[in-house]
Amino acid sequence: MSATSLDRRRVLGLLGTSLLAAGWGRHVLAARPSRKVVVVGAGILGAAIGYELARRGAEVTILEKAKPAAGTTGDSFAYLNASTKSSSKPYFDLNAFGLAGWRRWQHEAGAELPLQWGGAAYWRDDEEASAKLQSTLRIVQGWGYGGERIDADDLRRLAPKVVPGKLVSGAFYDEEGAVDPVGAVDALLDRAKRLGAVVRHPVDVTGFLVDGGRVRGVRTRDGDVGADAVVLAAGLGSQALAQSLDVALPLTASQGVLVHTAPQPRLLDVVVFSPRSTIRQTRDGRIVSSSGHEGSASAGTPEEQGRRILGAAARVLPQVADARIERVSFGQRVLPSDTFPVLGFAPKVAQLYVAVTHSGMTLAPAIGRFAAQEILDGIAIEALAPFRPGRFG
Repeated sequence: MSATSLDRRRVLGLLGTSLLAAGWGRHVLAARPSRKVVVVGAGILGAAIGYELARRGAEVTILEKAKPAAGTTGDSFAYLNASTKSSSKPYFDLNAFGLAGWRRWQHEAGAELPLQWGGAAYWRDDEEASAKLQSTLRIVQGWGYGGERIDADDLRRLAPKVVPGKLVSGAFYDEEGAVDPVGAVDALLDRAKRLGAVVRHPVDVTGFLVDGGRVRGVRTRDGDVGADAVVLAAGLGSQALAQSLDVALPLTASQGVLVHTAPQPRLLDVVVFSPRSTIRQTRDGRIVSSSGHEGSASAGTPEEQGRRILGAAARVLPQVADARIERVSFGQRVLPSDTFPVLGFAPKVAQLYVAVTHSGMTLAPAIGRFAAQEILDGIAIEALAPFRPGRFG
């Protein structure tokens, strides 16, 4: 493993942050800026967009049906990366800007973000899976991403407590990390409120105020809330709300299962992707693990699934074999029908901005910044062009 990994991480992080601050390619549209904005949803995307709007001086109201991070966000594995996005260069680029954005946020004033930057280590124990791993590595390296091939000795240096078993080949991405998803939402909402944003929950949004083909606010069970623009960032709940305006937003749910242990001694500083287990350790010592990237659903009761997942993790990290399981979480990941983000103003009705995606944890800073620019400045960010809601008709 190269001795220059840390330097490269710092250089690329600074480069990405400067590019993100520059707006990464935009052109002016004929649109009036919106200053009073309602954000529907207080998951990571709603919190990110609300915060960035508030930073720009907008009058922001964030409405959440249950409580902040109560949906997909709260049960996310919260792995921050772009390395798993090698199938699409535009999607990879957007995730890379998301990573840079987390570093930008980290240095802004306000509540601390619970980030961990230790990198991510992958390895495979058969030739076919190893070939796929190395193919992904070569693709993202070609796009300028920080990653390198590792062997068993490298893995032992990166994660001394790990027992990898057979290792045909591995990869390490030194710029990647993880974040506490609930803590991140809490911090962003705290920052937004300090800038004047209003966060209300529980509030059930039932529809929109529309006049002359333009959204003028939202209807809730507690009364109407007027706005110059509305951001729809309600995860799976966005589909029905969009359909009420005849806006196509085809979404599916993919269940992910995670096991969370009681705090353990410090065992890992990297996110681990073994052939059959995904593991990370939180800042407070808890082990979070799944049977696959971002949590794969399996059969059995929650207790049975938790034991099975922890058993797989223990084959890689023996110290957790007897760890007490605090909870087993079942998250409903949001997947647009073509798997790519849905970002931008909706067709058919003006001033309704849609923000729904998988990989929302990584993407949140980029989506927050870009959405605020598009809503307030009347511009179109080129990076979002492949992901517009209009592609669904």
